[in-house]
Amino acid sequence: MITPEDILNLNFYKKEKFTGSYKGMRYLIQKDHEEESDHDIFRATYWPGPYNFAVTDDSLKSSATFPFTEDGKLQVVDWLNENWEKEKDHFQSLLL
Repeated sequence: MITPEDILNLNFYKKEKFTGSYKGMRYLIQKDHEEESDHDIFRATYWPGPYNFAVTDDSLKSSATFPFTEDGKLQVVDWLNENWEKEKDHFQSLLL
């Protein structure tokens, strides 16, 4: 299970994006700016491994946005874990 500690603190995202993996699922978390509302947000994306974000077909990626807050960070963790649970058979089949 992915934990809030696994995805670092808010200050990290002010300068960098974060990539990680969990049992066959790869993910990218980054700070983004939503023009409509003029707010910073988390944009989280997951896809099946083993390949990185750049070479994985976009049709295999799923993304969502969350508030750029501590609560939003917890929502990112919950969203990633929920989707891993839904697709765990597929993700685990990709492990070498």
